Amino acid sequence: MNYKLVILDIDGTILPHGKTKLSHATKDAIQLLREKKIPVIIATGRAPYFSESVIQETGVESMVFFNGSFAYHEGKEIYKSAIDKHILEKVHLLSNDFQHPLTFLSGSSFKSTNLSHPYVIEAYQHDPWKPELAPAQFWTDEDIYQLFLHCDLEEELHYQTNVPELDFRRWSSGARTCDVNLSNSNKAVGITKLLEKLGIAPDEAVAFGDGLNDIEMLSLVGMGVAMGSGRDELKKVANMVTLSAEEDGVRYGLERLGLI
Repeated sequence: MNYKLVILDIDGTILPHGKTKLSHATKDAIQLLREKKIPVIIATGRAPYFSESVIQETGVESMVFFNGSFAYHEGKEIYKSAIDKHILEKVHLLSNDFQHPLTFLSGSSFKSTNLSHPYVIEAYQHDPWKPELAPAQFWTDEDIYQLFLHCDLEEELHYQTNVPELDFRRWSSGARTCDVNLSNSNKAVGITKLLEKLGIAPDEAVAFGDGLNDIEMLSLVGMGVAMGSGRDELKKVANMVTLSAEEDGVRYGLERLGLI
């Protein structure tokens, strides 16, 4: 297959978890794609303001943020889908009942309801960014594209049952925080908007990912590549498994596919 485009997740894919800089091998692989006129898309669960350094390092001009709720092409916003206020209210009330902190992510900032909670501290302990305290009106005044729910896995079931409009996905198997997005919004949605803009069919694309939030993305494209350290659920839907991010798995996978 003559693949025409490559889609890359950030954390655990081009960037090992806990790292802030791309390896020379991975950065060079992305540059080789660009030299061969193969477009590259970054598709991440991160917010735009968590991704600035990676975008600068890679030079990528097309991005999907918030697990598909926000898409940019050549610096211009082409798609966005905020969470409805009545849905946010349901989550907010439940979190108050159970005393679970929430982090609200808007298009320009993120704020948490409890900065001293151990699960919130744990969530950001390896990150260069830290949340501010959320004013009571923050989620009502701002467009919110994603939430982080800070609770144990079994407690998450209360939210899944009572707020079916939202999708809850753990950061990792042992994490006490999960991404919260609209059930009808995922990376594949944002990617489809960009592919339409670029005039490229999904089966002409390759995608690399490692997490549960990459399942729809790998299922959408012609060649879905799971990282070696990725979740088993993701590997089941992948067409190929490469090495881990620590082992420059993106470069290895691109070489195996003959793209670089």
